[in-house]
Amino acid sequence: MDTRLLRSFLAVVRAGGITAAAAELGFVQSTITTHVQALERLTGTPLLDRHPGGVSPTHAGALLTERAQQILDLEDRMLAELATDAARPAGPVRLCAPESVCAYQLAPLLPALRERFPEVRLSLFPADTRTALTAIADRRADLALCLEPSVHTPQADLIELGVQELSLIAPPTTGLPRDRPITPEELAATGVLLLEEGCAYSDELAALIAAGGSPVAQPRFGGVETVKRCVAAGLGLALLPTATVADELADGRLVRLRPPGLARQRLWLLRPRSRWASPAVQAVHTLLTETVPIRSAP
Repeated sequence: MDTRLLRSFLAVVRAGGITAAAAELGFVQSTITTHVQALERLTGTPLLDRHPGGVSPTHAGALLTERAQQILDLEDRMLAELATDAARPAGPVRLCAPESVCAYQLAPLLPALRERFPEVRLSLFPADTRTALTAIADRRADLALCLEPSVHTPQADLIELGVQELSLIAPPTTGLPRDRPITPEELAATGVLLLEEGCAYSDELAALIAAGGSPVAQPRFGGVETVKRCVAAGLGLALLPTATVADELADGRLVRLRPPGLARQRLWLLRPRSRWASPAVQAVHTLLTETVPIRSAP
């Protein structure tokens, strides 16, 4: 069997449509359609249900999805093992992580990774927990970092890397007290700048404000840097990882307040449980467990 057919089929299931799968793989639509039709002829059964919103796998298609992932994992392992010096870390590794972790904790590691494993090509892309878990399941990521109080998934092995310290930040001109936790009512009255939905600590803070009965809609922002600048400009408060605001706190551009009681955020490293890990993936996994800096919450 031509495994390209399986890769195309998995892309269709993952994307929910022929057009989206073609865009993901860089093919024209007719190529993807031909691949799916070839698989259906080979198996002798329909593999996709077509409907106005796109496509979804039939019962046979769902079974093929599971088996196809296993076959492609085996193909990847076979090719790696047959390559020259297969045990040497080399090749691509796809890692997804929260935007703040990518920028402030992973980026400083890249020079060390390049020096230690010069033939490993690491690709970083930001993702919240839901997106990261989906990327692991869909073979679009080899490793993932998630920032959550806890993570539960049967698809991946998890290692806790530590507690991530968070800071409730405000402009230096704030009149809010610094010697006690800020109440949900004070948060609502002052205004809070939240990251996009799916960010565990932003979502928890929003829920806390809503539970206090505040009718005020809290704005959402797409990135840490935007939030920091808006806080410095006096537009509200924000809860961010301390590592992302250390410089601003040190030089007085922002000040730190005491947040209300929130769950501790922990950084988790995920690796697919049933998928073979190449030497390159294993090398990056080991490097992350050894060197990712974690600032423990007090």
